[in-house]
Amino acid sequence: MSDKREKKRKRIVIACGGTAGHIFPGLTLAEELLKRYKDDLNISFITSENLLAKRLLEESGYDFYTLPVKGIERRSFAGNVDFIKSLFTGAVKSAGIVFREKPDCFVAFGSYVSGPPFVAASLLRVPTIIHEQNITMGRANRLMRNFATKVALSFPSSEERKRKNMVVTGNPIRRSAAKISAREKALNLLEMDISKFTILVIGGSQGSQRINLVLLDVFRGMDELLRRRIQVIHISGDNDYDMVRDAYEKIGGVSYGVYSFFKDMGTAYSAADVTISRAGASSIFELCLHKMPSILIPYPFAGGHQADNAKYLTDRNAAIMIEEKNLSAESLKAAILRFLEDSALRYLMKKRLANLSMREAAEKLADEVGLLAGLS
Repeated sequence: MSDKREKKRKRIVIACGGTAGHIFPGLTLAEELLKRYKDDLNISFITSENLLAKRLLEESGYDFYTLPVKGIERRSFAGNVDFIKSLFTGAVKSAGIVFREKPDCFVAFGSYVSGPPFVAASLLRVPTIIHEQNITMGRANRLMRNFATKVALSFPSSEERKRKNMVVTGNPIRRSAAKISAREKALNLLEMDISKFTILVIGGSQGSQRINLVLLDVFRGMDELLRRRIQVIHISGDNDYDMVRDAYEKIGGVSYGVYSFFKDMGTAYSAADVTISRAGASSIFELCLHKMPSILIPYPFAGGHQADNAKYLTDRNAAIMIEEKNLSAESLKAAILRFLEDSALRYLMKKRLANLSMREAAEKLADEVGLLAGLS
């Protein structure tokens, strides 16, 4: 009879909010950890009750728990009462989850979903690491940073780097978006014309109706000869898919592919000459990786985070930003034509973006988690 005992698997719990900007970095970290420590590791997730979050985690095959935690409603007293109630409910449920999982390391990717399980993990003396995707730290992470074992930052220019428990890792990029292909190959896969100026439109994980409508107005007011020089890969979101597709059909001239959601983002980036995008942290790092000139339109209701992210690129002359309050068919058309007519501008932006890329973010973050969990 063998005296050898089966090696106990390490356990890691990853908590992240319900948006793709939280979920994708968490999934990418999990993939990297399992690639290294597959036989020695169990990973589970805690997220919100958001349908997108549950769908993405179900598709990925990880065990996960959901918490009913809500964000603060700045202008609603009733909303804040619901927020406090959800925190209490989340705290009770989180204590049960953390006690059941007994993790060797707890990883928080921000949002109020991370708060209650972070507190539970800290009280049980579990090593904790929080990851901040944006250049300006969110409220939940600001509350947790003084108690975390380690704080991982995405942007090297963040003020938080002054803290002793801080490390700059970059923002883990989902594998599907990290894939880089030759432009001609990518366009052939999308059955698009290699001779046309190609615009990729991304409105965030749910799409952006404002961007959708303004861009369609741009094409309506554009000379037909100019429209025929352009093709669009337009990720509209579920709600606007039919409207956007029908509008392109009626406008005529411009070639297009409309998608409610696009999984193979690496191919989409590789095919494009310029991207029109929100300025979530994941988008910023994907644009840098692909050396993609962009027109950034920050979402104005994200606590200013997206505007700060966009400014990180515009301050380095690596993107053009249009604030949503200044967004119009005229301003967007002017930015598109600037890129279309100035290949030297695109070339210089590509060089600047190459210097800002942080390709090994998932590896660096996995190094930190591995150390805290006793895997390294």
